[in-house]
Amino acid sequence: MRSGARTLFSAIFWSIAALVLASPVVLAQDRGPVARWTFDEGRRPGPNVLDSASGLKDTIAGHYKFVPGVAGSGLQFDGYTTRVIRKANQAPRLGDSFTMEAWIALAALPWNWCPVLSQEEAGMTGVSFGVGPHGEFGLKVSVRGEWLECLSPIHLGLKRWAHIAATFETGKGIKLFLDGEEVAERPVHGSPAYAGDADLLIGMNPDKRKPAQVVGTGAGTIEGWYAFDGIMDEIRIFNRPLGEAELKQSFDSRAPVPAPDLPARFLPSGPPGPGRFGAYYTQLKYDDGWDALWPVGQAADIVVQFDHSPIRVVFWRGTRYGPAWVMENGQWMADQSVETWDGSEGCYEHMEDPRCLYSQVRILESTEARIVVHWRYAPVNSRNHFWRVNEKSGWGLWVDEYYYFYPDLTAVRKVVWPTEFLGSESPSEIQETIPLCQPGQNTDDVLNRDALTILNLKGESRTYSWPGEMNDPELWKNIQPENPNIQVVNLKSKSKPFIVFEPGCRMHVYVGRVRKAVSEFSAYNHFPVSLLPSDGRFAVAPDRVAHFSICFTDPPRHVNPSSTTWASWIYGVIEGPLGSLAALGRSWANAPGLTIQGTGVVSEGYDLSQRAYVLRCREAGGPAVVEGELRASVESPAANLALVVKGWGDRSASLMIEGKTAVRGRDFEVGSVRSLEGTDLIVWIKLEATRSMKFVLAPQ
Repeated sequence: MRSGARTLFSAIFWSIAALVLASPVVLAQDRGPVARWTFDEGRRPGPNVLDSASGLKDTIAGHYKFVPGVAGSGLQFDGYTTRVIRKANQAPRLGDSFTMEAWIALAALPWNWCPVLSQEEAGMTGVSFGVGPHGEFGLKVSVRGEWLECLSPIHLGLKRWAHIAATFETGKGIKLFLDGEEVAERPVHGSPAYAGDADLLIGMNPDKRKPAQVVGTGAGTIEGWYAFDGIMDEIRIFNRPLGEAELKQSFDSRAPVPAPDLPARFLPSGPPGPGRFGAYYTQLKYDDGWDALWPVGQAADIVVQFDHSPIRVVFWRGTRYGPAWVMENGQWMADQSVETWDGSEGCYEHMEDPRCLYSQVRILESTEARIVVHWRYAPVNSRNHFWRVNEKSGWGLWVDEYYYFYPDLTAVRKVVWPTEFLGSESPSEIQETIPLCQPGQNTDDVLNRDALTILNLKGESRTYSWPGEMNDPELWKNIQPENPNIQVVNLKSKSKPFIVFEPGCRMHVYVGRVRKAVSEFSAYNHFPVSLLPSDGRFAVAPDRVAHFSICFTDPPRHVNPSSTTWASWIYGVIEGPLGSLAALGRSWANAPGLTIQGTGVVSEGYDLSQRAYVLRCREAGGPAVVEGELRASVESPAANLALVVKGWGDRSASLMIEGKTAVRGRDFEVGSVRSLEGTDLIVWIKLEATRSMKFVLAPQ
């Protein structure tokens, strides 16, 4: 063989040998992941995570936290802002077949489809591997101009680790695997059409999306940002379809895994147990991820406490500062604000202000005798539009609400708005009885089926049960008993919240919108806590805080000469028999007459909206004594008594009733309220009477 030929042969031989020797290495590399995120940065926290397959670091945006994962640490997403971003030009380039897998633990179900991994453009091109609003997981991919999907028939549980995987193989289609076992497949003909110019995202859609399960036509629900709510760990992408044996081995290599670090979420109401009667500024804590979204200080919320009772009233950001009564076992009852609506943009109400941009709350009084809290808000819609803005003044509808709390576990709510913006021709609602469900609870955990007892001022009553009569859409036309104006909500608690309205109110039992697969009541979770722009989203599971409506009432509305309109009613909590509520209602709506003797003090009458008799001292500093007679009767009984004495001055007071000295702290309480005009005296008297009684109030 000539030397040239030998040289050529040798070169060819060694080239082939090199390829043969190298081929196992090449195959091994091809068979490994093209991307892998372990999230073990929990040991060295920073605003990025490492893809150990490529060596690239990817940005973490939004609020996040490293917590224990299935191996090392995992990444906890806050449900609204957290995402991991891989720039498009650095994303792995996939071929005709691929696999995506991850360990995930859901804290709550997604609002709608939420990716674990997504590289897509507008849900038309690309790939999205994720979880749906019922807990189904799957793969969505564009093939031959169609956006195809394969979803699991199994719904993932909450607060447990799940190993999910999806494979795509050209010529065969999609397969889904849960904990290493195949659970679904879909034949697909064709190859994926990738969105190579889009960023690869972990934990979030590339654009705003509407929630699923929207109520009605959805005019008040628009697109919003949301993210995965829970923990992810050990995410991998392969440029080939893994087989069931490989995925089973991937699952078995980590199983069994400990429970994920996802603490239970509870609506916050301050320290448990009885407190001292008063209103207190505080910052209530709900959930680390949700709390981190709020740039607020230590006086963000208000809690009202009562002596000798665990009952409290909470004005919290999560309810947009709409107050809620909290029972001894943590059951919550909230209420509606002023609500109005139109056909094009849905509802206008405080519920549509999830970040409290137009809702604020403050303490006006907090004494041993009375607490006054002022809540001011604008009923806006999900687009932050005001109701009926005056073109000249630039103002839309704003509402002021005043809550007068007394030591007997009651409060009077006074709602005031400018008549110009919400007159008699406007569709509106100002009261709706709304129990709340904690995460993990459904309506049956909160409310008895004999859910609502309705009474009148005679003490006659009727209890309504769900579902039963609630299937009758005409029920509201014939609410019993006759002339109803008192309602008691039969929560599964020892204490029961009640509401007393003025006679002449129109009370309606809430019927309709019941989906029996979820609840016998109409349950929604766009309020409270949710930050999505929506005026109606049906709850699909007990995964989030939810509310449900059982009754709404239109109380009498009073028009003032000052061009404002107001309405007022009483809230409270009762244990035991309900018979005393009729007497309370008569004492408020048909209050006993009060006669003041002497010339030092003038009576300005009974103020229904404060549940108090208002007196005015003729001279600064007040008289030596105030003598009065309360003309109580069976029709106009006294069921505790409040006096506001304007201009009393910086003095305390003693009290005698029917010639006997009353004991402060047991029989009555007093408080002083200072203003620019002087100091007023607030007196609270614990008293039940159906006959005339005399009292003497003296400086001390």
